[in-house]
Amino acid sequence: MATFPAEPIPPREFIEDVIPSLFAEVELEPDEEAIDLRVGVVLEGDDGGEWTLHFVQGELGVRDVRDPEAELTVIQAVADWRSALWEGRPALIADGVEQIRRGGANELRPPAPADGQPRVDPLKGISDLRGRIEMVIDDAGDARWAVGVLVGPGAVPETPQATITLGAAEAESIRTGALHPLEALISGQLQLDGDLGLILQLQAVAMTLSMAAGGR
Repeated sequence: MATFPAEPIPPREFIEDVIPSLFAEVELEPDEEAIDLRVGVVLEGDDGGEWTLHFVQGELGVRDVRDPEAELTVIQAVADWRSALWEGRPALIADGVEQIRRGGANELRPPAPADGQPRVDPLKGISDLRGRIEMVIDDAGDARWAVGVLVGPGAVPETPQATITLGAAEAESIRTGALHPLEALISGQLQLDGDLGLILQLQAVAMTLSMAAGGR
């Protein structure tokens, strides 16, 4: 079984060596093997760079350049990327990393659909969106963690069209289920700025996927 590095390694080594090794162990269904998806990765700062992960015909190819036609692109500072994978912040990402460490990449696979039920296509709806959204977890200015996602092809905008901001305590409460995101929004614990239409569209897609998964 491929192992997740216990200590931080350079982004290039992780993306070009570790990710393909982990992906090779994922047991794909026939409909998943038919997916053709390009995911761009942009890591900013020391040791950073740009890559494209191309999932096609059940295989994963990695190139050390971002394809401008990538359907999704993740943008993040190297320091925040490293903190999510090896420093346990934020906890939601740390939970997923720990799952991979314990049981391999298959631990993150969604549950199989019930007999006779079609598998939910995670790309359905997302392909209709366009824009860069950034999520920021800000612990009263003491520690700030952020990740951006560009949905759709094209150049990466210098600034996000929409930003979702919440505190570390609120993020933890949402993760554990103690706080509903809608309650956090109404009470001002979760703040939305910029293109709210883009955020609402993404929320609608997430709710659709969540309801489909809950119905299995």
